[in-house]
Amino acid sequence: MTDEMIDIYDSEMNLLGVAMKSQAHKEGLWHKAFHCWIISEDGNIWLQLRGKDKQLYPDLLDISCAGHIQVGEAVKTGGLRELEEELGLHLKENDLIKMFTHKLVIDKPIINREFCPTYLYKTQTKIYDLKLQEDEVDGIYEVDIQDLIDLFFDDIEKITIKGIKRTKDGYKKEEKEIDKNAFCPYGDKYYQKVFATIQRFIDNQ
Repeated sequence: MTDEMIDIYDSEMNLLGVAMKSQAHKEGLWHKAFHCWIISEDGNIWLQLRGKDKQLYPDLLDISCAGHIQVGEAVKTGGLRELEEELGLHLKENDLIKMFTHKLVIDKPIINREFCPTYLYKTQTKIYDLKLQEDEVDGIYEVDIQDLIDLFFDDIEKITIKGIKRTKDGYKKEEKEIDKNAFCPYGDKYYQKVFATIQRFIDNQ
């Protein structure tokens, strides 16, 4: 986990000062992290495959793009930086649609207390055109939003995802069947809220 200085807050999101990210995760200090869920024109959600060598949640499916907000950095500014670093996407602030701010609480393997401003971005880009960040992102998969809703509301036990995965010889196409254990453990309620909100967005288009 790359260490860096981040802003620290109380439980009501009042700024208290700064600390190293490692300290925040050791002591459970509140801080901010950007979440962005990306949806394709045909209603598929992008799932990021975390790098196999990452200290936290290696080789698990994650939010399309996410990352910590640096000291004094506006959330959208940090978000645009993460999107460029992780996926090679060059976006503008008004490309991001705010969904909600989630309070993420995780007690192991680290103590994590995060305010997570959560955004949606609808893209025309294809996953095969992305430039994935080495050592951070090992792949990108697509899955129909309805399949994710059915999975996390326990209507089905497994879904099929399709995408690209990094290999020693470059990227290869991959299709596989997964269950909820393949995802980062943010809790069913978080995923339910995200996917239900995205579905409402699609329905109103």
